[in-house]
Amino acid sequence: MRLAHLAAAAAFALLPGFAASASPVPMDRPIEIDGIETVCTGIGDEAQNDPRWKAYPVRVEFADSTMHYLSGAHVVLKDSGGKTLAALDCAGAWVLFKLQPAKYTVEASLLWQKSQAASAAFEPPAAGQKHVVLRFNVAN
Repeated sequence: MRLAHLAAAAAFALLPGFAASASPVPMDRPIEIDGIETVCTGIGDEAQNDPRWKAYPVRVEFADSTMHYLSGAHVVLKDSGGKTLAALDCAGAWVLFKLQPAKYTVEASLLWQKSQAASAAFEPPAAGQKHVVLRFNVAN
């Protein structure tokens, strides 16, 4: 895990001109954003292994090209028509969503590095958890 990236994200968030466009959400605590239950998590074994997270049908993960977790992203969830359903800043490596069956798109950009956004289209599964991995080409 790249905890240095988390520290960098926090530092950049405090600089003028680098503020994200959404409020940071608390770590490891379910919240509701416009009617969608959401959790920002994924830092440390305790958080990653929390049994509560299995109840969320969608897990969005941030990773580099070698599949190492990255922390700190601005995330936008959209419906199939492109309407924004939720926007948030997450200091963790995962965002969990409780979503109704439908087609969605998630987009994310890293808070600590100017990089291209990553996105993916998905549908929540009827059972289990869908892992949506957003990969970023970042310098290690």
